[in-house]
Formats: sequence, C-alpha cells, structure tokens
Amino acid sequence: MAEILMIEDDEEMIQLLEQYLGKNGFNLFSLTSPLSAMDKLSTQHFDLVLLDLSLPEMDGLELCEKIKQAHPLLPVIISTARADVDDKVTGFDAGADDYVAKPYDPRELVARMKTHIKRAKNIFASTESSFRIDEQKFQIYQDEVLLDLTMAEYELFTLLIRHKDMVVSREFIVNSVNAIQWESSDHSINVIIGRVRQKIGDDVKQPKFIKSIRGVGYQYIGD
Repeated sequence: MAEILMIEDDEEMIQLLEQYLGKNGFNLFSLTSPLSAMDKLSTQHFDLVLLDLSLPEMDGLELCEKIKQAHPLLPVIISTARADVDDKVTGFDAGADDYVAKPYDPRELVARMKTHIKRAKNIFASTESSFRIDEQKFQIYQDEVLLDLTMAEYELFTLLIRHKDMVVSREFIVNSVNAIQWESSDHSINVIIGRVRQKIGDDVKQPKFIKSIRGVGYQYIGD
C-alpha cells in the first residue's frame, strides 16, 4: 500500500479520508503539528503528503517549502479551503505538486495522488542508475548485488542518492541521519562516507559516485 502523510487539523475529514483511501490502496497517517510532521518525515518513508494550509505552529506554505527542501522528490498536494488563484500560485511557488480546493470529490483526489506517486517513482528510478534502494528492508543494491551496509551507512547513502547532484551539507546530514550523534558528527560522517566509498568501489581522488565539497559536505554525482 502507498504510504500517505496527511497534515490536517480537521478530524472529521481525516476520518472520512482514512476510510476512503484505505479502500483504494492507501495507508493514511495523520498529524496536526507541522513540527511533528517534519520529524516523522525524517524517520519514515512516505509516498505523498497531503497538506492543509491552515495549521498551528507554522503556515502551510512555509511547511511545504521545508518539506520540498528536505525531500525534493516527495509529492506534496495542498488541500485547503483557500481557493483563491493567488493562493494557488503561491502554493506552486512553494514547491507544491498539486492543489485541490475543499470540498473536493475524493475520487478526484485519489486519481491525482496515483498520478503524482507514479511520476515520482519514475523520476526516482531514473536517478538511481547503478543503485536500487529497498526502503522496506533498508537495503541498497549496486548493479543488483546487495551491499553490506550498516544502518548509518544505509541512511547516509540513501540521503545522498535522493538528493542527486545537490550539495548536501554536514548540518543537513546530522539532522537527517538518526544514526549519527551530534557529539561526534564530523568524525562519524567522515568514517561513514569512507566505508560507503570502500563498499561501492569509489575513489576519493577520482570519484564516480560521491564527491567531497570542501568545507560544506558531499554530493552524489551518479554515473
């Protein structure tokens, strides 16, 4: 089943969608807190986010920007009663993939969700090249050969692959990889990157996969 994170404070709508989506191949997990949602996204895989704009703690548009910065390939559909054209444009500028105005037909929502999830999977598959990630088993395959990775190595390498061609800072790595502790972050990142390079046959002087960006972090350059 596709995993959906819904960030919404309307309990009645949550209950209705949970039942309807469950019958259509979706597992819905709901939260009302933007901060809790960001924490959840850092520890659990989701195929799509349904985001309301009127939320406590943080405006939905600001949250959308933060989600897309941390998870650029994750589809975000804004679901809100704010149907003004300016709101829609602002939502797309914030990185939203789609916009549905309340009240809406759940059949239309399901159709849009399926389209965006399929498109995201196609984009993600095209970025992997030599590597295939099995998110259910926390494993990475290189040319269909299973890599022997620790959880820290898996999390860090998956993070780099998901952000292909983007420079990932050490601070972002520390915030995103649970296995790295704050008190030993720099040393841990260096050691983990070194082990990953060794296991995938990457040369630090002539990198094919992972490039070091001096003073900043790392970049997955693919092949």
